[in-house]
Amino acid sequence: MIEPEGTPAHHGDAGALTTAERRERRVAAGVEELDRWLCDQIEQGLAHADRAPSTMWEDVARRLVDAQASGLAARVRELGAIPGRGGDRPERLLEEYALLRLLTTAFRRRDELPEPLRATVRSRVGFTVSQEEVLAGERVRDHWYVAGCRDVEQDRLVARRVWLRGRETGRSALVLTFAAPGRALDASLAVGDTIDAELAFYPGALPLRALVAARHPEPAQGPPRGTTVTALLREHAAALARDPWLERWPAVLTGVRPARDGAGRPHLVDGDGDALPVRTTDVWRLLAVSGGRPFTVSGEWSPQGLLPLSAWQEEEGTVVL
Repeated sequence: MIEPEGTPAHHGDAGALTTAERRERRVAAGVEELDRWLCDQIEQGLAHADRAPSTMWEDVARRLVDAQASGLAARVRELGAIPGRGGDRPERLLEEYALLRLLTTAFRRRDELPEPLRATVRSRVGFTVSQEEVLAGERVRDHWYVAGCRDVEQDRLVARRVWLRGRETGRSALVLTFAAPGRALDASLAVGDTIDAELAFYPGALPLRALVAARHPEPAQGPPRGTTVTALLREHAAALARDPWLERWPAVLTGVRPARDGAGRPHLVDGDGDALPVRTTDVWRLLAVSGGRPFTVSGEWSPQGLLPLSAWQEEEGTVVL
């Protein structure tokens, strides 16, 4: 169990520790407890998760919140949201257990890691970096195309994920904002716009999350710089090599057409004949936007498929999906 501050486990020196050191100890204790819990899940077998009460995940997550490891708590809660029994649930659970074990091991050996990877591990566990620190770092100026926007509920807040793509650099960026349910979210980045801006990226092995540090007069609007299916998969593989805990990757595909495979599942096919599965039931909307011609589609790519967020078509410009 996680021991409170001031117990003998702190060797009587709790009063001499800084706030940061006390938190480091609490998080480390939470990580160790999670590691033991993960080992127990594997020893008991994956079928145990189907028989376990629905409160199991929340109980573990709550203890991690108490240990100030909010990032780990969020990942544990997501385990309970993996749908259904049977099917591919055991494989997905095993995959998530493995990623969590990798994260606990990396945190335990954090002093041995290169600084960028150490920053990624600390961020995934739940340590934050202040906006002031981020804005004081290096900035990247480009004409950033706002490729997609998605609002999701996260830890009793609504999180807005806005994906940007640099026209000159080809670099991707994620701007995150949060608000309490019912409160207005930042709407300064509209899908389809191109902004001439300087972005400051959060530190990590794969700098992706960013803040808009400065905006300049707006450039002419136009299509985003996209990739082929093969190039996207290479991008994603390279990103996972740097950050194995990456859950989604921004995709901008150029010259694709909607299609269905032999089982009737929707896909996007590029000019080389390569295809990606699409996570949407409204394939007719994609067909309508494309007009039967190649077009550009932006969205979030994950192993479960591409979730389309916007498209760019020659006659209509940007269409929010």
